[in-house]
Amino acid sequence: MRHLTTVSGKSTAESFVAYLLTQGISTHVEPIAAAQDQWDVWVRDEDKSAQAKSIFEEFMLSPNDPKYADAIRQAKSILQEQKQKELERRRNIQTPSMPSNRNLFGRGMPPLTLTLIVLCCAIGILSGFQNPGPDNWFGRIALKQLKFVDLSLYLKTGDPAASLKLGELWRIFTPAFLHGDAIHLLLNMLSLASLGKLAERLEGTGRYAMIVAIVAMASHLLQGLMPLDFFGSPNFVGISGVVFGLLGYLGMKTTLRPDIGFRLAPQAYVMTGLILVLGFAGNATGFALANMAHLGGLVAGIALGYVMSHPRFDRR
Repeated sequence: MRHLTTVSGKSTAESFVAYLLTQGISTHVEPIAAAQDQWDVWVRDEDKSAQAKSIFEEFMLSPNDPKYADAIRQAKSILQEQKQKELERRRNIQTPSMPSNRNLFGRGMPPLTLTLIVLCCAIGILSGFQNPGPDNWFGRIALKQLKFVDLSLYLKTGDPAASLKLGELWRIFTPAFLHGDAIHLLLNMLSLASLGKLAERLEGTGRYAMIVAIVAMASHLLQGLMPLDFFGSPNFVGISGVVFGLLGYLGMKTTLRPDIGFRLAPQAYVMTGLILVLGFAGNATGFALANMAHLGGLVAGIALGYVMSHPRFDRR
């Protein structure tokens, strides 16, 4: 903004700046405190200062020319049109619908996460985990039908995909509902309750269901189909692949989208790395973990977090 001139008289200043506006020159006018009825005129666009100066010189030769008085009416029309365009622009701006931190961390468990927890607990307890008693027909059926492969068929064929080839595609997802023992179930449920609640409230139940399905598919297929020499095995149970996927998803998205308003605690990443290192250390640690399910879920979650942070896929 550059100072153009000082004009005596309010009506004269109004006529002048109105005429400037009709010529496409926007101005700022303010009274001079130390002078009576004196007005400073500033040009907002410095590139138009020379043009404004030329117009001022012409104006001063004949300030009572009717075209200057008529400019006030034209200027009002221009200002009204500009105001209308600004209102339309504001209406076209979409208000972000990202949940607030209060909604993300509020009480209560969202529906899909709660459903997953109930199913895991019910199936795990009713089936006797991986050791159903002789009278536990539910447990025997659950282990036979929900594992990645029917183990009796696997022993005959040696093919970890034998059940999938028979069209039993639900087995891609259902190992998540089985758990080895009560401690295994408890640890997974605590993790799912924490990460699942955040992810479902952040994305909404529909998109959250898609995320869970994709990370479950990636983690279970990698774990079930990889050879034993590469840490794979179709005889695995637990929803930890999904948990690792949710951690990867939230970690990536909250890093790329700081406006969400929260970040995972550093301890979460330390624990994740520790579990992966101990798991892949294998026999030296004594841990029997679904290492490829953990890795597959984590990588799938990170990839989804990256993709769904892009404005094209963002929920807002």
